[in-house]
Amino acid sequence: MADYKKVYVGVLLHVDSDGNMKPVAIEWENGVKYEISKITDVRQTPPRHVGGMPAMRYTVLVSGYVRELYHETYYRRWFVEVLKQ
Repeated sequence: MADYKKVYVGVLLHVDSDGNMKPVAIEWENGVKYEISKITDVRQTPPRHVGGMPAMRYTVLVSGYVRELYHETYYRRWFVEVLKQ
């Protein structure tokens, strides 16, 4: 079974006048930004691989690949699950 870790990332957001957040890009630790071309699903659920409390999971399309981006509402931090090396 694969072993994953939680990696916190920067996220560029569009926030509308009602306060709704829409992530538009993910910024990796090294400063590289990846544009989110589409959000296909948003739901509150625990992370698939790293466990923990429920978070908002955004299923997004980045560079033609489906990825999952999580927002920890309580801590107000964003993360992705990455395979440990």
